[in-house]
Amino acid sequence: MRTRAIRTTIAVIGEGPTEKYYLKSLEGIIHAQVKPMIPNHATSMLELERRIEQCIDDGYNMIFCLIDMDNKKEGRNRENYLRLKTKYHQKTITRKRQGTESLVRFFENERCLEIWFLFHFKYTTQPFNNSNELTKELERICNYEKTEDFLSRKCKGLHHFLLANGGNFDKAIDNSEKSLLSKLKEGREHTYSEMADFFHEVMKN
Repeated sequence: MRTRAIRTTIAVIGEGPTEKYYLKSLEGIIHAQVKPMIPNHATSMLELERRIEQCIDDGYNMIFCLIDMDNKKEGRNRENYLRLKTKYHQKTITRKRQGTESLVRFFENERCLEIWFLFHFKYTTQPFNNSNELTKELERICNYEKTEDFLSRKCKGLHHFLLANGGNFDKAIDNSEKSLLSKLKEGREHTYSEMADFFHEVMKN
């Protein structure tokens, strides 16, 4: 008797427009749906939780959240993020009525997704005081701009832009993995990207 293969469905939730445009530029490279669409401003933890719950209700098998850490370093923002992470990260949520199970994973970038972009060009553990410092380093290396016009039109797709300007995807994967190993070894909480883990997960399904 032939059994029908079960298709894995993946939703990827980003926190802001950079994630939206980067994920859009990966269409045809990764087989995951960017859902829901992201507004042109950073989302709150309450909004992120709402989106996670919506994806669970929609029956996605895997729900991957791309997290910028630059606004989660201290105070109420950090408390709210850690609460959300404790509730969902690496947890399988069951909807018995629907007969579905959803694995939720968070993938962090510190300070923000631009550190993953920078890893396409070089490895560093240099601390950046804010996301603007990181953006300026990318601007110096490859003329990157963190503007709506650049992200949506001028760069002609962020993934293509990074490669066309001397970046290397495999190097970025290696540098991401290296940053996580050194983070663990050194006990540091800055300048790292979990995007290598994200791509390992999303590209094997």
